[in-house]
This record gives sequence, C-alpha cells and structure tokens, in this order.
Amino acid sequence: MLYVSRFVSDRDRDPELWATIWQAKAPPTLNLIGAYNLGGDERVFIWEGETTADLQFMDSFNDVGRLDTSPAFDRTVGWKHAFAANIAEFEVNMRSRSLRTEEQIQAGLDLRRRGMSALTPQAARRRAREWAAEQEAADMDD
Repeated sequence: MLYVSRFVSDRDRDPELWATIWQAKAPPTLNLIGAYNLGGDERVFIWEGETTADLQFMDSFNDVGRLDTSPAFDRTVGWKHAFAANIAEFEVNMRSRSLRTEEQIQAGLDLRRRGMSALTPQAARRRAREWAAEQEAADMDD
C-alpha cells in the first residue's frame, strides 16, 4: 500500500529525530520512495508498507513531532492528461480502470469538456456548478 506522511517538528529537535529513527530500524517491508523537506519545519515522506510494523515504525516520528499518514492512490496518469488537456487519453484511462458505468464516464467527460471550452476560469467554475446541479437533479429523478 502506498502512503503519504506529513511530518512537522521543531528543527531544533532534529538530533532527537535522527537518533530515534536510527534506533528504530525500519522493517524490510517498508520501502521509502521519497523524502522531501518543504521548508521550515515540514517534511513529506512517500512510502510503501505491507505490515503493521511498517506503520508502527513511521509512528515513531510522533515521539519528536507530529506525523499524519494517509493511504495514497496513484492518479498521476489522469492528472497528466488534465494538465495536457488531453481528453481523448483521459477517456481511455477512465475506461481502462473499469470502475465506472458508461453513464458516469460520459458525465465525467462532459464536465471536463465544459471546463475546456470555457473562456475564463470563472466561466469554468460556473459551468462546473451547473454540471453538479444537473447531476444532483438527475440523481433525485432516479
């Protein structure tokens, strides 16, 4: 399972952090993918874990700061298509995941097309609100 942990600590306590982590010895099932300093007192860790021991190791960060961990679901492909405004490839990706009905796929594509055709960010947001109202009305009819 992929996780993202956001860690906030007083940088004056870094020696305690390092000693704690080195003492704890990460389990072999914990795979650290990335560790990023965000500036100030914040860090982000991207990691994979399979066992309770992995979560318990990461929880040891709480001894010297505050660690918030959430499971993460990789949606990079969809976001890349959004950044590139590539609706055709986005549709292929949606269909390949087989998680949605045809009606849901068409509604999702409609939302994105409305955003793409809007002339301003404000118009795009207005179209999104209109789309959401239409979806809600359709749900009430069902």
